[in-house]
Order: sequence, then C-alpha cells, then structure tokens
Amino acid sequence: MPTQTDQDEDAFLISAPLEIRSILRSIERHEALLRMHRPGSPDQSIMTTILAFDPAADRVIIDCSPDPEFNGKLLKADAVVFDTQVDRINIQFVGSELESCTYDGLPALSFPYPEKLRRIQRREFYRVEIPVGEPASCIILLAEGGRPPQKVTVRMKDISAGGVALLDTDNLLPHQSGIIFRDATLALPEVGDVPVKLCVMRIHAFELPNKKEIIELGCSFNDIPKATSTLIQGYIGRLERRLNAKRLGY
Repeated sequence: MPTQTDQDEDAFLISAPLEIRSILRSIERHEALLRMHRPGSPDQSIMTTILAFDPAADRVIIDCSPDPEFNGKLLKADAVVFDTQVDRINIQFVGSELESCTYDGLPALSFPYPEKLRRIQRREFYRVEIPVGEPASCIILLAEGGRPPQKVTVRMKDISAGGVALLDTDNLLPHQSGIIFRDATLALPEVGDVPVKLCVMRIHAFELPNKKEIIELGCSFNDIPKATSTLIQGYIGRLERRLNAKRLGY
C-alpha cells in the first residue's frame, strides 16, 4: 500500500471515507472472496469474506481462518493486506488493529474501516509486449548486508499501468515473492528514466532452446505517483499504436 509520503499522488488511491465504505459494502453484496496476508508474505495467505459491518464501532467483520495459529499471526501483525476483485476491478486495502470477535455465534475477526483503498480497473493491467527492436530495461540498486549498493540492469518483457515483467537472464536479482525494490528505474525509449518502486508478485522460471534458464519476475508498481503513472501510460499508448500499425501493415 502507498506510504504517507506518496499516498496523495497515487493515481489509484481512494481516501474519501464514504467512498471507501461504499466499496466495502459492494464487496460484501457480491460475496467476493478476499485474499488476506501479512505484508511481505503473500504466499502465506487465506481467503476470507466480509460478513458484516459494525457501524457503532466503525469496524469491518470478516471470517477468520480455521487455523488458530494463522489467526494468531494476523492478530499480532501491525497490518494485514486484503485484495479482491469485483466487476473486473481489483481492490486492495490494509487492515490494522485486528481483534477477535464473534458473528452469529461463530469466531470472526474485525478491524477499523481502512483509511485508504486502491482500486484499479482491469484495463490498467492490460500488458503490452515490449518490442525486441526497441528494448526497455530496468535498473535496480541492490543494497545487501551493509555492502556498497550494486546496480543491476535487467530487460523488461512487458509493461502495464499496474506493473512490469522483468527477465533476469544472469540470476542477478533475489527471487523472492513479496520483496520490494525501493530504488528502481525504468529506462523507457523516448521517455527516459522513470523512478519506481517495484513489488515482486510472481516468479516464473523457463528454459530457452539452448538450455539456459531465465527467471521472469512479475512486479507491481508500489506507491506510484500520478505523474509517473501518466508517463508510463503514455509510453504504453505509443507502443500500442505502433503494434497496431504493424499489424495493419503500415
């Protein structure tokens, strides 16, 4: 979720309390499943649903995990990440101060209404392949174990308004889901250098015909300012127009 320094510029961030509550009620009406996990641990997640709201206490009531140990970790966490999809719109928010409660006589969890919520339409995740003839790269500054930061450059496979896919051909990056590259720069043709923060969402290994293994890292943009999002969408628009022209034989 966006940090305090960037949250006012996040192109997809909603902070109006009435709008946030309306979106949460929509999630409840659709009986949409929400994935919940602790920050940095997306692989350790479970599905839940919004059961009800407690207007008097300004809290959201959700179903808890059947695993008491997992519930215990959530209750001890400073924050819990929730994400879901309603009407092809991706929704993400962070809950804090989780507490145990009961609903209809069964164990449940509750937390205060979130102050911020991100809503991204599926169109924002439309991925465009980056042409081989016009390569784009991502430069990441890695700082590990107190050693001087190391600059790593990897090729970008595709891009959307929601993130990028990186190709690590030389095993230079840490391959860990949930890790955040806080100092990354997209080198985009005709645009220039665009600073971003990237969160690794998925990792996929595949083999080339010559048996060389390549790791693909699917990353989402983290805390993306509106001005940065506009630059990226402009670049995507140019790529789409050129690809369409090529298909039509122009």
